[in-house]
Amino acid sequence: MNDARFGVAKTAQPQTVVIDYSSPNLAKEMHVGHLRSSIIGDSISRVLEFTGNTVIRQNHVGDWGTQFGMLVAYLVEQQKDNAAFELADLEQFYRAAKVRFDEDPAFADTAREYVVKLQGGDETVLALWKQFVDISLSHAQAVYDTLGLKLRPEDVAGESKYNDDLQPVADDLVQKGLAVEDDGAKVVFLDEFKTKRANPPHLSCKNKAAASFMLPPIWRACATA
Repeated sequence: MNDARFGVAKTAQPQTVVIDYSSPNLAKEMHVGHLRSSIIGDSISRVLEFTGNTVIRQNHVGDWGTQFGMLVAYLVEQQKDNAAFELADLEQFYRAAKVRFDEDPAFADTAREYVVKLQGGDETVLALWKQFVDISLSHAQAVYDTLGLKLRPEDVAGESKYNDDLQPVADDLVQKGLAVEDDGAKVVFLDEFKTKRANPPHLSCKNKAAASFMLPPIWRACATA
């Protein structure tokens, strides 16, 4: 067959399509779910491009939040915050930090304080965080290259990208009466998630002003509405 397109015509109405895929949590190795998402997302992107569409690839990595506060707290405690480390080390540190976080309330409080410092732009904490991110993204890119995927470093748009925009969103939720104070945190109660036994809150801001993982998707929804 001499037809390079194998009979597949380009679309008469090309569109610009955003494909969000892979999106691993950093400071740990990718698991099979991330690999699955990476391959499926890249396949969809290629099909759309082949049919004449413009594809914007987005790798929305988990590069912000409590796990980084846990890591910083653990490294400072173990006096390893000035040491060089690799991804396998971070994986080991994270597991140890998670045990401490779950079992030691004082350590958990310290980890949360580091999250607040991270979100507030503390230079020392940011420097450690950048090491975690650089090591993790380098590993992820090596995996993408091995698989022949088209994801590139410039496609990364992590949760940290929205940090400066999150507090206004939380304040707006309070001003509109959608969020209330509950046990020191700003939370949103949704009737859709109410059960006969409970009405669980959806966090917008945790204690001590740390933003939860729910705020970035709320910000994105507002920004694209």
